[in-house]
Amino acid sequence: MGVRKPGVRRAVTGDGPRRTAPVWLGYAAAAAGLLLGVAHLLVTGWFAISGQQEVSPGYLVWMIGPLVVTLGLAAAALALVRPGAGRAPRRYLVWVTGTVALLSFLLSAVGFAPLFFGADPASLFLGPGPYALPGAVLFGALTLSARPARGRNPLAGPAARPPGNAPGSGRTPA
Repeated sequence: MGVRKPGVRRAVTGDGPRRTAPVWLGYAAAAAGLLLGVAHLLVTGWFAISGQQEVSPGYLVWMIGPLVVTLGLAAAALALVRPGAGRAPRRYLVWVTGTVALLSFLLSAVGFAPLFFGADPASLFLGPGPYALPGAVLFGALTLSARPARGRNPLAGPAARPPGNAPGSGRTPA
């Protein structure tokens, strides 16, 4: 097992003083983000390989750009569940994963929309629908499990109180 630092507690299940997301959920969300990027690269790259699309600098950016973005999203998911993540960046990582969950849901809805208008179900895999849906679910679950609990400050334990203001001391804060 790993070495535990004194005073640092990390709960693998998402409970405890600094509510952390399960590590497996971070890895699963990162994999779902990479699935979306690799699927985009394969679909757009196939058009270039088959000769249906002329390869130009703009098209190369369109092929590789989303893959680079999904690498960043995967890194954010992994950074959110890594041990020893700092308090300030963690808040921003929760916002990043929440935004990714919402955008993945919208991307999935747009990808499945042609089915309602009579599109061939086989053409569904040429759009983002099936590739974005796992990301929407997993990034959403990661965000909900990593967000801080409402109404309490996880660092406001007995050590955070001024001297003499402990419960039962008879002193009230000024």
